[in-house]
Amino acid sequence: MKEIYIIRHGETLYNVERRVQGRGVNSSLNEKGRQQARAFFELYKNHNFELLITSSLNRSKETVVDFIQQHNTKHLSYDYLDEISWGIYEGKEASEDLHAEHKRVLSEWSNANYDAKIEGGESALEMQNRLFKFLELLPSFPERKILICTHGATLGFLMTMLQNEPLSLMPNYKYHNTGLCKFIYDGENFNLLLNNDLEHLDMLS
Repeated sequence: MKEIYIIRHGETLYNVERRVQGRGVNSSLNEKGRQQARAFFELYKNHNFELLITSSLNRSKETVVDFIQQHNTKHLSYDYLDEISWGIYEGKEASEDLHAEHKRVLSEWSNANYDAKIEGGESALEMQNRLFKFLELLPSFPERKILICTHGATLGFLMTMLQNEPLSLMPNYKYHNTGLCKFIYDGENFNLLLNNDLEHLDMLS
């Protein structure tokens, strides 16, 4: 039996400026993002996580840095968990054209056209294949309580894959910065207990 906690990274300046991040943008947390990360740490610091797993990107690692620095929790980093690549739109501000193209791709995925993608970016099928490599590793870790920090779209894909849902449902999953999901893995199935939980942010109000 394993407890698997998965959170999205904290807020970045790109989030505030409504710029596209994606796999090719290695942004850091802004002040609010650091506060969100600290609030999560304060609520969960006594949960005795045995293993931290992050993507290779700064915003993911920075979100759980307090667990690493103050509890010396074992930390592994995998680029399998990086955000999806949004190709030519990465780093750009939101615009009508960008929104229209993003909406088109999500609509294609909702209709099971998993090869659709932004120019220069990753398709849903490519993203799924990347994440399968991580999910093949996950059951092999000996630790029983694991905290994973990743990215919004990545988390949406993981939600469908862990629950054996079709990828067409991925666009339905939306996550707040530091939104938490919790699964129990019984050796065969991942059972969802929490989805986009934000209890830790109450202390920031």
